[in-house]
Amino acid sequence: MNHFSHRPADPGEDAEPRTRPLEPGSRPDLEAALEAVNRDLAATLPDAGPMRLMLTPSHDEDVPDQYHAALPDGRWHDGVTDPVAADVADAAQETVQAVLWQVWPVCPEHRSGVHADAGADERAVWWCRVGESHELCEVGELAQTLPGRQRRALRRKERGREG
Repeated sequence: MNHFSHRPADPGEDAEPRTRPLEPGSRPDLEAALEAVNRDLAATLPDAGPMRLMLTPSHDEDVPDQYHAALPDGRWHDGVTDPVAADVADAAQETVQAVLWQVWPVCPEHRSGVHADAGADERAVWWCRVGESHELCEVGELAQTLPGRQRRALRRKERGREG
């Protein structure tokens, strides 16, 4: 079976554990990390919708639980164990690329895909590896990297929702 979330309706006793939404409040660190990812998605890929955290619990003490960043319809790709903020961003990026077939996010200067990584101070950052490599921005701050016209349109859209 591959890492996509489509599983049989009744897997039976010996089947893999069922993937389910992560209980709200059970991992505030991951919820905060996904909130930052969702700000970036809303700014740069709004049609994707906000992602949600999914959990595939392990029934074996030697195998850790798997966490997934899933699209609103529940589809996800790959999972991470014992994740930190940069891992959540990476899982979200993997899901967007594998399920939506979309390179995301993109460095506006180099027009190339960027990667999630932990910065020097352990912040989750989007890192462009083209040329001399550079930190694009902290995860959650992609809106600040948009060209002026797109950034202004996004602010108008946000004000309309608040309004």
